[in-house]
Amino acid sequence: MNNKKQQAQAFLGLALLSGLMATAGSVQAGGFMTPTANTAGWGRAFGGGSMFKNDPSAAYNNPAAMAFIDKTISQFTINYANIDIKYKGSAYDYSGRPMSDTTLDENYSPIYHDRTGNGGQAGFEAWVPTGFMVIPINDRFAFGLSQVVPMGARTTYDQDWKGRDFAVDTRIETVGLTGSLSFKVNDEFSIGGGAILQHTKGFVSQNVDLYAAAAQSPDFGMIPFPAGQGFALMRVKVDNNSLGWFAGMTWKPTAQDTLGLNYHAKIKNKLEGKYNMHADPGSVALMTTPMVDGKTLVEMAYPGLQLFPGGAKASTQLDIPANASLDWVHDFSDRLTLGASVTWTQWSSFEALTLKSNGSTIVSIPYKYKNTWMYSFGGDYKLTDDFTVRAGVAFDQTPTRNSTRDPRIPDGDRTFASLGFGYNIRAIPGLSIDGAYSRQFVETVKLKTKNVDRLGAGSLDGKSEAKGEVVSLSATYAF
Repeated sequence: MNNKKQQAQAFLGLALLSGLMATAGSVQAGGFMTPTANTAGWGRAFGGGSMFKNDPSAAYNNPAAMAFIDKTISQFTINYANIDIKYKGSAYDYSGRPMSDTTLDENYSPIYHDRTGNGGQAGFEAWVPTGFMVIPINDRFAFGLSQVVPMGARTTYDQDWKGRDFAVDTRIETVGLTGSLSFKVNDEFSIGGGAILQHTKGFVSQNVDLYAAAAQSPDFGMIPFPAGQGFALMRVKVDNNSLGWFAGMTWKPTAQDTLGLNYHAKIKNKLEGKYNMHADPGSVALMTTPMVDGKTLVEMAYPGLQLFPGGAKASTQLDIPANASLDWVHDFSDRLTLGASVTWTQWSSFEALTLKSNGSTIVSIPYKYKNTWMYSFGGDYKLTDDFTVRAGVAFDQTPTRNSTRDPRIPDGDRTFASLGFGYNIRAIPGLSIDGAYSRQFVETVKLKTKNVDRLGAGSLDGKSEAKGEVVSLSATYAF
């Protein structure tokens, strides 16, 4: 291939992918990981991974497979996600009383007003663009570019709902730009690797019940402060840039079979930013007015910590866990091709979500995720030389545990059922379009958990119901 043409194609790919990084959203899968498939992959429910012929998503999912692509391919994908999440159940304060808002009467005795809201529809809608490009350099080497969204989750509850001490807003989004290289060892075997530069941003908010938290402090000897008095909505906004790597190998043991193994390493991800407090005057006074030995009630309830109503620096560690996939694709005929995949994710590396400010821990919420497996099966059938139909199913385990699952990510085991199509546009040689629809059936899970002392030690006793759907469209051009 002409070097100037290769350079032009690479520049075009970089410009396209860099532009996409500013607009990506999230499509939730297990935990806060998101699928990195293109439209064809969604149509197969991810079965076979990127081992299907001339699949440019290999640039990220398994770079070794790029070695068997014999032409430059550029692809742009847009996904629309609609995720529905609802909570049903009860919430109680630390004393076992139904969660309430509290006011004081003329004798300064608490008056409880039960909060009855379940938080509304906590899901979201999002548009998620991705892009892939593969450029063969010669008979042995190929270069790839991609823009992917490897991590994302979102839930939004009403600010005055009964579980506001557990969660109000949660938004996690990661957008990555990658470069990769493959080497064909021989006609049957190849290896490849790449690097990802990613930007992660997070936003979380929830109410902090300052009186209930103080009641849990040993410094007060368990004084029964009234829970639910006033409000102190803490908002935390953080972000970070980080680097990671991935690698893979591809083997063609027969003319009809392709096997792939890939590994994406854990990416350490320390997010930094700030928090601020939106609180009523009484709660502000608790954070600013000295009471005993020059300390505020909050300083006594949170030893070694001072909360500032105007906000301060904040940081948290939110790593992307390592994962590995084994993919297999078999050509049964010129028309029918099927694929299967098994993916392991090392979720056990996510122990807790810890928020710090100026070296002090504001709160540490335990999650203790468990390692998971995802199994997928799907394939293509060519109705004509230009029109292909696809279908697939997948089962994805949740990493969450019953004992620590909370409304932020009320995740359950999920099943994907997908349909798709591909069409070559003869009027424009090299151009094809793909479409897919995927429905997620999510297990109804229990939310029966107790909050940490620093967030008031309230409890939830209910369940979360969720479902989702993704519509995906892509345009692919082979030079």
